[in-house]
Amino acid sequence: MFTLFQRILVSILLCSVSLPKSGAAPAPQTAPLKVSALDAELKSAIHNAPKAEQNPDSDYVRLIDMGNVTVQPDGTVVGEFRETYKLFNERARHLAEVSIPYNSSYQSVKVLKARTIKKNGDVLEVKPSEFRVSSPFNEYLMYDDAVAVGFSMPGIEDDCVIDYTFQMTTLPLLMPGQFWMYWGFSDTSPVVLSKYTLTLPANKTMQFKVYNDGTLQPLLTQQGGKKTYKWERKAITPIQREPAMPPIDEVRIWMEGSSLTSWQTVATWFWTLAESQMSSNREIDKTVKQLTESLTTPEAKARAIYDWVANKTRYVGLEFGLSAFKPHRAADVHKNLYGDCKDKAMLLITMLNKAGIKAHPVLLKAGEQHTVSSRLPTLNAFNHCIAWSEINGKEYWLDATAETCAFGDIPDGDRGCEGFVVREGKGEFKVIPRYRPEENGMHLKSNITLNGDGSATAEIEVEMLGAIAQQIRATLRSVAPSKYKDLVTALSQKFLAGGKLEDYSLPDGLNKEGTFKLRIKASISDFAERTGSLMLIPLTLGNSQSLQAHPFTKEARLYPVVQTYIALHRVDISITLPKGYSVVDIPNDMNLSSPIQSYHRTTRKSDDGRTVLFTELEEEKSGRIPPSDYKQVQSFFTTLSRQNKARLILKEEKP
Repeated sequence: MFTLFQRILVSILLCSVSLPKSGAAPAPQTAPLKVSALDAELKSAIHNAPKAEQNPDSDYVRLIDMGNVTVQPDGTVVGEFRETYKLFNERARHLAEVSIPYNSSYQSVKVLKARTIKKNGDVLEVKPSEFRVSSPFNEYLMYDDAVAVGFSMPGIEDDCVIDYTFQMTTLPLLMPGQFWMYWGFSDTSPVVLSKYTLTLPANKTMQFKVYNDGTLQPLLTQQGGKKTYKWERKAITPIQREPAMPPIDEVRIWMEGSSLTSWQTVATWFWTLAESQMSSNREIDKTVKQLTESLTTPEAKARAIYDWVANKTRYVGLEFGLSAFKPHRAADVHKNLYGDCKDKAMLLITMLNKAGIKAHPVLLKAGEQHTVSSRLPTLNAFNHCIAWSEINGKEYWLDATAETCAFGDIPDGDRGCEGFVVREGKGEFKVIPRYRPEENGMHLKSNITLNGDGSATAEIEVEMLGAIAQQIRATLRSVAPSKYKDLVTALSQKFLAGGKLEDYSLPDGLNKEGTFKLRIKASISDFAERTGSLMLIPLTLGNSQSLQAHPFTKEARLYPVVQTYIALHRVDISITLPKGYSVVDIPNDMNLSSPIQSYHRTTRKSDDGRTVLFTELEEEKSGRIPPSDYKQVQSFFTTLSRQNKARLILKEEKP
């Protein structure tokens, strides 16, 4: 589902003029409505709305999803948008808290009407005094142009309808003469009507692209020096959810349009905005000198600068474009010690350049690994900004918002994305490398001493690297040291369920380098199950989540199975047997493979028979399996799920 900001940000043009900030949202202009006064479109949508029992997997139905956008001759864009939902249950009530984001530097929003239609037909309007304008980032002076109009829909109950319309006006200040749009039709819930109308000057050239529906074509009319395109879909069935399904853009019906002729236009435009902001000053020069004067290699200097920007400047988590598109001056970011993604990237690039290390900005859509270059050129394609540098022939992708990423590493959400590297005004798409299996995952080593009553003591070492190490370091940074024991206690239950933490050691979360090693000493009273003269020991210690649950239980598959995560997990367990017991049965070795996963397990006795060595190796692979080959994946996980039943069986020896 596209964010509301993506859907309504229909004009992107050069932020060279500062406009007054909006003070308060204007009151609705419509008089109170009676049931009989509902417009025909809404009446029809309500009449044709599916019932909750017809859609047991949906919490709501989108009755009307409408955009009516006009591009005026001077480039001003006026868009009127209508959202109407029927709420089936409590889980849909979050839709009644409405927030319409915009950038007050070049946009304004006017709410035209907002109302709730209750089950009994009563119409409750949002009062003018209940509209509010706020900025979630108003404490940061550089980002107080990122604002939102918000309001709460009244009288919410099951099967009520909420309906609101607003107008957004975008002035031609960013990229004069250019326009693009984004619109989604289908959803994971039913849609009764989705319609987008675009009116342009007759001489305006646009290109359009519709995805996942080859039959959806616009109705084109021309009159009085204008041309109007209208796309419409009715009674759209909901998208079915499946585990490991493709990204939503690959399955939902959506479209985009753009007047830009090439991605190079975007590169030139962004470079025009960014180049002047990457100027050093005396304070930046001083910081760079302090960080690098004792270092001799470019890599060491780059590492020191990256760590300083990542950890000394606070990250303001605005999506790229929500607070304008022009980065702030590197000098201001350095002085204030905070910035959003593009501002932190500009400061990093400026400082690297000052140290003689050439670096460049990169635009990307974090978390999405589709091919951006094959789509129409628009800024809707990006939501993040990082940096790229080549040092001694090696590429470095540097995300200065990632406080827990070591130099040379990068968040998993960036990996596999197609980044748009802007070098001196020239743009080039480059795929950010995914992890190699050996760079991402976990290695658990455990020595377990088993007692005759089924209790045990365990010494466990968990070595984490890649994305998992980043996550644990981020968690440590978010809690006080006095809470570390509680955190480790919770973690220990993943490796020894029901155990009691006796002791632990873990690295400082501020240290980003190398692997993260957690050491635990624990005891457990019922590690093994005793039955008569037998002792049964489970061999699921340290299993990853994928080994503990079967995600593919459906008999048939609608979409391909898609996995982009790459990791390697290893478990090595040594179990020392109690005196008076011997091994009578050990689990068989397992060797399973599928296009997206492999699993290997071995169990061995030591030469003296007093120790059992157990090893698991699981590899997660990037891949796409068509529905026709779904049974391969299903069979893999069905067989794998049985391993949870595997037991090491000991027998008490007779005196």
